[in-house]
Amino acid sequence: MWMKRTIKAGMALAGCALVVTALDPARGNVDANERIKDIVATTAMSPAGIPFELTSAEIAKIGARPMSERLSISGELQPVNRVVIRAREAGKILEMNVRDGQAVRAGDVLVRFETDDLQSTLLLRQSDRDAAEAELTLAMQALTRTEQLAAKNITSAEQLDKAKSDVVVKTARIQSLSAQVDIARIALHNAEIRAPFSGTVTRRLAEAGARIGADGELLTLVDTSVLEAKVLVATRDIPRVARGQTAELEIDGLAGQIVKGTVERVSPVAEDGTRVVAVYLRLANRDGQLWGGMFAGGSILLREKNDALVVPAIALRKDETGYHVLKVQDGHLRRQTVAVGSRWNGDSLVEIGAGLAGGETILTAPLPELRPDIAVTIDKAG
Repeated sequence: MWMKRTIKAGMALAGCALVVTALDPARGNVDANERIKDIVATTAMSPAGIPFELTSAEIAKIGARPMSERLSISGELQPVNRVVIRAREAGKILEMNVRDGQAVRAGDVLVRFETDDLQSTLLLRQSDRDAAEAELTLAMQALTRTEQLAAKNITSAEQLDKAKSDVVVKTARIQSLSAQVDIARIALHNAEIRAPFSGTVTRRLAEAGARIGADGELLTLVDTSVLEAKVLVATRDIPRVARGQTAELEIDGLAGQIVKGTVERVSPVAEDGTRVVAVYLRLANRDGQLWGGMFAGGSILLREKNDALVVPAIALRKDETGYHVLKVQDGHLRRQTVAVGSRWNGDSLVEIGAGLAGGETILTAPLPELRPDIAVTIDKAG
């Protein structure tokens, strides 16, 4: 005689999205007790093996599906290229051509210093060098005459050595004065400061007419075409983060927009006094909507697979011969040995490397009383 068992009204379907359906672990123990009673009753009243009726919540039809694992992150945006422009030489500012927030292009003149003193210094150095060159010419002529007289034994060896020494000394003086001319020319060139790259002035620190010492701060320039997000990752997770991994971020102020980035650098040490490591994500800012200081939250893609054959971890059984599952086949539960691969979704899903194929149905209920070769049927009504 067929026995119709009543399943508790509160039992809900708990599924693995798209393909895999798993039991709700929070309800498993309560429902399992009721199902064990059903199994015992069925076995006792049906020695011949009346099928045990399984609900749809106790089985899963498996299939390959895309899987991914992501790590949640958050942090602040900051420019990659940022420079404080300083005066190379001491002097008085003649022109300050930019203001805070102004965009500039690489090569634009930002600051000009007065050059009267610098030009005078350059002319003086050039004049000194020209005079030294004239002296060298005379010294070389004197050496030539002395060598001719020495060849006729008319002059002494000491006079010849002195003539040679004069040429060497005057040559060295010219080299020294030429270096001073180059230094004066560079100082004059440095009186005009140009933008090293295209960007935006964020701070103007000096004004026209001010006297600035060598290495004095003039302004700050940043390039906002490329930014990076500095995010902090716990040390327990950092071994899974690597350069080149992709990230998706949501930026405060840009609701609904996803900004993609790439892991550019990973700090080799944790932040002082913490157990977190700085990770830097490179972000393109082609449309100019990103600003330094914006807060970003999102995730880094740690790994993915497009065709993973996964089953609920609760479906796995293990004995002395290894891992196996109970497969529904020909109206019975059949023991099926499987090779276990990667774990996904916080270990709730397990990838099967071998032993199962897509479309097969397995038991997911954690009921040890259900054993291989038990006759079963599936309640179509769920």
